Amino acid sequence: MRFIRRLLTGIGVFVALTLITPLVALTALALKAANQSPLESASNPEPLIGAVESASRDRQVAVAVKVEYTDALSPSTAAYGTVTSVSVSPGQTVTTGTVVVTVNDARVIGYASTTPLWRDLGRGASGADVKVAQRFLKARGYYSGAVDGSLGYGTEQAIKTFNEAQGFGTNNGVLSLSSLTWIGTGDVVVADLLVHAGDSVGGGTALFTTTASLAAIVVTETPNVPRDADILLEVNDVVTPYVAGSGRVEDPEIVAAMAASLGFMTEGTGSVYLAEPVVVGTVPSSALVVDALGHTCFFQDTTGSGTMVETIGGSIGTVDLEASLIGTTVLLNPREVREDLSCG
Repeated sequence: MRFIRRLLTGIGVFVALTLITPLVALTALALKAANQSPLESASNPEPLIGAVESASRDRQVAVAVKVEYTDALSPSTAAYGTVTSVSVSPGQTVTTGTVVVTVNDARVIGYASTTPLWRDLGRGASGADVKVAQRFLKARGYYSGAVDGSLGYGTEQAIKTFNEAQGFGTNNGVLSLSSLTWIGTGDVVVADLLVHAGDSVGGGTALFTTTASLAAIVVTETPNVPRDADILLEVNDVVTPYVAGSGRVEDPEIVAAMAASLGFMTEGTGSVYLAEPVVVGTVPSSALVVDALGHTCFFQDTTGSGTMVETIGGSIGTVDLEASLIGTTVLLNPREVREDLSCG
């Protein structure tokens, strides 16, 4: 019996070892497989060769925009007498050249300018206010000379023609404040009339009030707005030429279109970009190396020296280079296939 028990015990140990040994081996293999990177390969990586590609860049930059409104005004008259007619009504737009009222049957005409006239102007006058007068007369078709701020013969003849047309006498070479009313820096909309036919007016009498109106689109620039070429401003698909550093757009039609595109908002975002996109070279960022000395370069093969470059921009995953490098051979995976990554 003792012999039989020993025999059975031996057989059990043999069977157990026979079963356990393969399990241990399989477990070891499994652990090795689990710890091995799926990216490991039995063969060395191959060099990937490409070329510097061509790309078009417009250097687009986001900017903040805001609608600016003019303050409500009360244009006045310097004329003395009786209002014989009123030519505007609430809701009407008054522009340079609009007849606002007549006083003693002489027309009082609106004009827009950055500053108002402050004196009557006659032959020999000079200054910034003469330029205002010359621009007004030119806009109305009475004057075709230079806007030079000097009231000479040509400007005087234009004033005489204007005065005769408006009821201020013939051969009158003085542009009188009583014939004009300043409406501010741009077109305005009449809110309420303050005078009516039959009213008496004197110097400084307000003729009507205006509603707040669109003045400009104010642009808040960032330091990376392009300043070395012609650029465009775009707000919700409304596009206009833009002068870097000016901070505003004042063209009435563009201002109105951009304000309308913003809906009920008075602030929003736009973009500034090159009117003519530039061509650059571009490579994957993996192709460039920055060595220990801070030099940036790319390689053309696995053994040659590096080509030093200056980066000029880029996007996610790519870097822009000078256009002169377009077509140049470039090693796309230098870190995987080169031992020497120094640019020098």
